[in-house]
Amino acid sequence: MSDILQKLFYPKAVAIIGASKDPAKTGGRPIAQNRDLGFAGRIYPVNPGAAEVQGWKAYPCVQDIPDELDCAIIAVPASAVPEALAGCAEKRVPLAVVLSSGFAEYSDEGRCAQERLVEIARSGGVRLLGPNTMGGISLDGLFSATFTSLAQQGKEGWPQRGNVS
Repeated sequence: MSDILQKLFYPKAVAIIGASKDPAKTGGRPIAQNRDLGFAGRIYPVNPGAAEVQGWKAYPCVQDIPDELDCAIIAVPASAVPEALAGCAEKRVPLAVVLSSGFAEYSDEGRCAQERLVEIARSGGVRLLGPNTMGGISLDGLFSATFTSLAQQGKEGWPQRGNVS
């Protein structure tokens, strides 16, 4: 498995930019889902207006996180995504999953904004999944990089682990 796929399916440290205290919101679901799944890695919520998010210490920006990161999940309004992605590039985060919408699927202006994201990612060495993606789930890695409501019943609501993807 390539190094970048290893970081997507089996990350050791993940930032959630736009982290929400509300586990039902887009920026809150990945945190709650990773807790439910039993994710063994480190979670770093990024929320400049909170000292903690869902029991984890929060950071004002991704650059303030003291550890190396494998992946960042970006769940902020479209207008804030370029700055968040630039922070990931500065931090040397190898992979960013952009859940945010409002890009090429939305308008010509959004298409230009999306092209800017690609430029930021390429110049900073960040692999980009998204924008406007549902992200993904690694049941084998016990990791969720999505906002889907697939498992609102907690750990028992997730599909069973197996050999099909």
